[in-house]
Amino acid sequence: MFKRGKNWCIFIRVEGRKIQKSLGTSNKKLAKQIETKIRAEILEGRYFIKPRKRNYITVEELVSKYMAEHSKPNKAEGTYKNDGYFFVKILQEFGYLNINQVTPKLIYQFIAKRRKDGVADNTINHELRLFRHAFKFAVKIWDLIDETPFLQLDIPTGDKKRVRYLSTEEEKRLYEALPEWLIPIVTVARESGLRLTNITNLTWTQVDLFKRIIIIEETKNGDPVGIPMTEKLFETLKARNKVRRLDSDYVFAFKKDGTPFLRYYISEQFRKACKRALINNFRFHDLRHDFCSRLAQLGVDLYAIAALAGHKDVTTTQRYAHLNPEKLRKAVKVLDKSAKRLGHITKP
Repeated sequence: MFKRGKNWCIFIRVEGRKIQKSLGTSNKKLAKQIETKIRAEILEGRYFIKPRKRNYITVEELVSKYMAEHSKPNKAEGTYKNDGYFFVKILQEFGYLNINQVTPKLIYQFIAKRRKDGVADNTINHELRLFRHAFKFAVKIWDLIDETPFLQLDIPTGDKKRVRYLSTEEEKRLYEALPEWLIPIVTVARESGLRLTNITNLTWTQVDLFKRIIIIEETKNGDPVGIPMTEKLFETLKARNKVRRLDSDYVFAFKKDGTPFLRYYISEQFRKACKRALINNFRFHDLRHDFCSRLAQLGVDLYAIAALAGHKDVTTTQRYAHLNPEKLRKAVKVLDKSAKRLGHITKP
């Protein structure tokens, strides 16, 4: 094994055949592992069975190909841009590798690293699902590699039963740590329960300040939802309306071209604010949980919460049922009244 330029290379002579190639990495330990694998394939008679596919394609080149040939022509502009943001960490970690060097072990190490950085499993899921899809195209469409490293690998799915809301003290610290431009976005999330995508895409056409209601024509489940405004939500949107841009219908149009920041950027800035506020295990989507949790704690019916949150099935809303023990206690009292009426109460 020898080094040529930045990368390690090998030269092997086998029964008159010569193998001289770059291992595609400057990491000596990784290069040694690749060399060992090649020598094992030679000994087993598998190396020369078929020509190697274009394993010199790097992850960075694969991502560029995916973005240009699939994401841009087939996805909405906002989704295409979000794909670019979700690929950022993937490229930082894997970009320099050849696609055949990406292993399940390296992906698991990436998951552990992202979790250590305080990133939610949902975000990791978005990143790796996109990466997995690019590999699917590399195998089935572009014929660049024999198999995907995601074949027998489980990626994080996130906690679908998660309930996380802010305490009074956490709320105070969070608002003190938020950059000024992010405060109205966070307030809308807490006071409406809207998903971040709906907030970034929120337009003044959807906001009726006279009737004090927000109409989202199509939510994640495909149904429309109407959300009456709280006083705090009304005042926030009223203040935004006074400084609204004439060249854009977006409520939160911060960019020079009148478009809002992408959700990935907002999530990242929110995570940094939480870190400054010393709030652990809290992501932007938890503001939606915060909205539903406060309603449940105040005794609002689960069916009403489901309607406001846009849950298609009330079983999704059941996660908040335990937050109102007083309501459950009143329900149990019915048994006591029944027992007294029937004379079943006995002294212990």
